Amino acid sequence: MTPALGREANVGTMALEDSARADFERLRRQRRHRLLEAMAVERLDALVLGRAANVRYASGARQLWRAGSAPFGPAAVVVLETRRVHLLSVWDEGVPPEIDHEDLYPLTWNPAHLLAALKAIPGLGRARRVGTDGLTPMFAQHLHEIAPSAELADAKPAFWGARRTKTVDELACLQTAAALAEAALQDLCQRVEPGVSERELLAAYYECIGNLGVPAPPSESVAFATPAHGAVDFCLLARERAIGDGELVVLSPGALYAGYEADVGTTVLAGATPPRGAGRLAERCRRGLDALLDACRPGATGADLFRSWEQTGEPPPPVVLAHGLGLGVEPPVIGLGRGASASVDEGAVLCLQSWVSAEGTGGCLERATVLVAADGAQLLTRRAPFGFSG
Repeated sequence: MTPALGREANVGTMALEDSARADFERLRRQRRHRLLEAMAVERLDALVLGRAANVRYASGARQLWRAGSAPFGPAAVVVLETRRVHLLSVWDEGVPPEIDHEDLYPLTWNPAHLLAALKAIPGLGRARRVGTDGLTPMFAQHLHEIAPSAELADAKPAFWGARRTKTVDELACLQTAAALAEAALQDLCQRVEPGVSERELLAAYYECIGNLGVPAPPSESVAFATPAHGAVDFCLLARERAIGDGELVVLSPGALYAGYEADVGTTVLAGATPPRGAGRLAERCRRGLDALLDACRPGATGADLFRSWEQTGEPPPPVVLAHGLGLGVEPPVIGLGRGASASVDEGAVLCLQSWVSAEGTGGCLERATVLVAADGAQLLTRRAPFGFSG
């Protein structure tokens, strides 16, 4: 029977974040509660935020995704005393219904007008300790005018405490993002052939993600060939070079849903004949990810993940072994000589990746998004088979 049209039927990826698939009202409410609790623990009376992911976590407001960087601006203010969130906005589009119009303060090029708007926020002027995720020299100078008795502090500990583990609705968003990433990976696998360039594969990825109705994560490290001879580097930028017959090609697309990101990755062959030793390379790569999955349990540390990798006999990889996922990359970041003391918490979502290479063969990547459950790592992305043997 065809379902009746309405909220229940509006479950596609182009549905707004106040409709089905996840309970977004509950998601925002629980995020705010977590953040306010973390503020109390860190003794922060207020937060003045400029980073897009932090603004989104605190407010739930949808923002335009754009390339490039922007200077710090006080885009959102959270006040512990009133438990209210205030946004830099001149209209209600993308602003969730629980944030009243009176909680918006206007965009202006006049610093005096901006300071007046911030001073008018209830409770901000009485703050003793204000956390921020960025600063400009002007804002640092004028903080005393906004909150005369305030001490400036880093907002990171409060945010990482709140964002470290995921709620049920955040997991629903991450599972949707994982399915989107898998769809992009399947599309890319069908396009790899000798003669195609890395930038053409990147364009195909953007097309696929756009057709799915979601924005592309800000990374070009989506597809790159690994030559059999010479330096085998993990490439972060797509190149114009044509992929050669018999080269191994790393595919590592990500996807976003409601701001939450999931990543997946595998390695395929361009052409029909794999290079010598490709099967052994794939086995090494698979063994590395299996070791990380086995070590990824509640209470483990970054040192435990390092140790599990070392026991495979592989050298330290040029990429991180694991990092948190949520509204983009989040702590812990384990690898490249850091994160040994980082803890793996139940309820966290991590991206695990295994990268190996060999002269005469090329490079091989396997990447997965996992949930740290009570009994160990649970895959949110399916493990794609390597597209070669031999």
